[in-house]
Amino acid sequence: MLPRPNLSFTLPSLHDNTKLDCRIYHPTCLNGPLGPSNATWGQHAAVVAHPYAPLGGSFDDPVVHLVANTLLNIGFLVATFNFRGASSSCGRTSWTSKPERADYMSVTGFLVHYVHYLRLPQHNTNPTNPTNPTLLLAGYSYGAMVTIQLPPLDSFLSDFASPATHTALADIRLRAQHLAEQQVIMSTATPSSPRKSMGLRVGGDEGTAPTKAREKPRLPSPDREEGIRKGVKEILSRHMLIHRKHNHNHHHNHDHSHGSIGRSERVEHDETFLQSVDNLVQFRCAFLLVSPPLGIITNLATMSFSNPLASWSRRKRGVSPSSASNHHGKLEGEELEAETKLVRNPTLVIFGDQDGFLTMKKMRDWIIQLGSPEGSHFSCIEVSGAGHFWVEEGVAHELRSSVFSFATKLIKSP
Repeated sequence: MLPRPNLSFTLPSLHDNTKLDCRIYHPTCLNGPLGPSNATWGQHAAVVAHPYAPLGGSFDDPVVHLVANTLLNIGFLVATFNFRGASSSCGRTSWTSKPERADYMSVTGFLVHYVHYLRLPQHNTNPTNPTNPTLLLAGYSYGAMVTIQLPPLDSFLSDFASPATHTALADIRLRAQHLAEQQVIMSTATPSSPRKSMGLRVGGDEGTAPTKAREKPRLPSPDREEGIRKGVKEILSRHMLIHRKHNHNHHHNHDHSHGSIGRSERVEHDETFLQSVDNLVQFRCAFLLVSPPLGIITNLATMSFSNPLASWSRRKRGVSPSSASNHHGKLEGEELEAETKLVRNPTLVIFGDQDGFLTMKKMRDWIIQLGSPEGSHFSCIEVSGAGHFWVEEGVAHELRSSVFSFATKLIKSP
């Protein structure tokens, strides 16, 4: 099982600012001073998404814990989170999965910037990792379906480059910087210094807490959230902001006894933006999909595109996006873009042949389609005797071993 998280906090969703509960787990090499030892980390990071919330899915799911703990032990910094409507996250599960994709992208954007700032100035380069670090985007069950539907990493990370200061994009960036800087400060403090930071739990003090206190991670408290908000304001005050002027029409209504007369005037509005981050860490992206419920998920929620085989089927029939309506053409373009990232980047799908949440023929056809193009990086492991929940004898070990092998190759490959 996972250890107690180094950080528990909330993030606003890019979709509608819904508060999402998040956790960060540091690998062992980061639980000491963040000095020369952080060179052994390599800045590898992962996000692991959980099963369908209305059926009890959350970041406390046993399979999520198994996958996350395996990655943590290899040396990944790991983020888990609750989708909207799951456990103590705010909001409700959607009927389209589009808000959940934004939830996932919010956490990913945070993680990229958190990793960037989680280092000392004199250790900006890592001699043991000449190649870009790995960012592994993972999910189990419904979480795997959402992972499949994500746009390519670069396409949504670009939104974080220079966001308006009043947006969730900016808040996520600033929270990442604040929490990373606090971790660095606390991890480089002298032994006599108290290891407390703005009401946040800081890693490295697990041994001092009573056993019962470590059994269940604490949820973010109002005091902790207030501490983060203050930290964000302080960092914002240090930022060099970009000022841009925007013109928009402002409509006036004048009421008279015989009706109303309306007129519009051009109003100039000054808006502030964050500057882009210099030399933001560049990741090699990879994907890990555990038991994606192909063919069954449509009975749980009507997703905007829930059948990964749909675009392959249309292309085999010679149907192109231009031959459909604008809406359907855009949708198919999103499907193709989402599927293509799984072919172009290292991807592993793991599922059991006794999974009642899968349509086996669709799964196997989909695997053949994505794995067959020349140069495809898509692969799969079908585990004999494993069901959807990985509780059968011996199958959890096979799952752990498969994740370990795949992730180890990712961080060792040139």
